[in-house]
Amino acid sequence: MAGQISERKVIVFTTFLIVFAGVVRLLKYSIGIVLFYLAFVPYIIYRISYYRKLKGKEKSQHDRYRFAILVAIILTILLNLLGLQDVEFFLLFLLMIDFLIVINKKVS
Repeated sequence: MAGQISERKVIVFTTFLIVFAGVVRLLKYSIGIVLFYLAFVPYIIYRISYYRKLKGKEKSQHDRYRFAILVAIILTILLNLLGLQDVEFFLLFLLMIDFLIVINKKVS
């Protein structure tokens, strides 16, 4: 399928955006925080569009795990933006787990 973006590339791109947001955060904290949360937008859009295409089809175990991670990322971002928690590291941890699932799926 020409033109399709791989899951791995989306996660790596999101990681680069997070690193960029971290550098900006060192210089200007408020802008860096906004960029940090915006860095997850490509990942979230990609995953939501993937699950919309899968609607009605059988989902693998990897898809179920990754869907739970997607929901956890969205909930964590919402709770952080509402000020109910302040745990940016948890978002990075969830992204890392998702990457490990992608790598494991490729090997299996």
